[in-house]
Amino acid sequence: MSLKIRSFKLILFVSFQLVKIHATESTNEDLKVRFRESELPQLTTLYTDHQMAGKGQMGAKWLSEPYKNLTFSILISDLLNGLTDFEINKWVAVTVVEWLRQKLQIQAVIKWPNDILSVNHKLGGILIENIIQNGKRQATIIGIGLNINQTDFQELPKAISLRQITGKSWDLEDLLIDFMTFLEKSIQSPQESTDRYESLLFKLGRKMTFQCQNEVFEALVQGVTSDGKLRLSVKGIETIYGLKEISWIY
Repeated sequence: MSLKIRSFKLILFVSFQLVKIHATESTNEDLKVRFRESELPQLTTLYTDHQMAGKGQMGAKWLSEPYKNLTFSILISDLLNGLTDFEINKWVAVTVVEWLRQKLQIQAVIKWPNDILSVNHKLGGILIENIIQNGKRQATIIGIGLNINQTDFQELPKAISLRQITGKSWDLEDLLIDFMTFLEKSIQSPQESTDRYESLLFKLGRKMTFQCQNEVFEALVQGVTSDGKLRLSVKGIETIYGLKEISWIY
């Protein structure tokens, strides 16, 4: 397996580094191994043309057609020390959505907790994993998958890609460089981004259909708690749900 490291020539103030791998089981797992084995620069970003066993939330799989999409992971060691785990989640989700809106003019939103939607379909997903040592967060690995040029989603009927939305093909590496430049600016003041999380939530202030175990019901989306649970109003009563306790029907 070949390794190619790309640094930036045009944007001189950019300090992140891209590491490209032709194929890997999981960019998150690969980056975690590299972090444990050697000292990596802050914002090292590992990406691949072919992720064979991508991971989603709570053990779910992230399926991505080779050479068509962005699948990458970012190492952050101490730049987010002042944030809780859920605040990091908020910052990443807001950064992705605001990049899509501001740079690509894609009307994206966040489906709690961190799915990225556009036109009611899933455009991307985020998986954040911490490396813990002696009970403390030593580093954070942020895995991001974005559907870019894929057009066949037979196994994922709720998925969509940038190509399907815009009608054009995109250069994957150019997009990644643009996103990382945007993220590097965002990380200078991450708390400002976390404060905008609720305003970007999918269906905030609207009634939606949900399923909890075998019960299907309507509820008003009210927001999230400080520790990352979904706040719903069910028949006028506020009810709190954790990840995987409830599913959206939309």
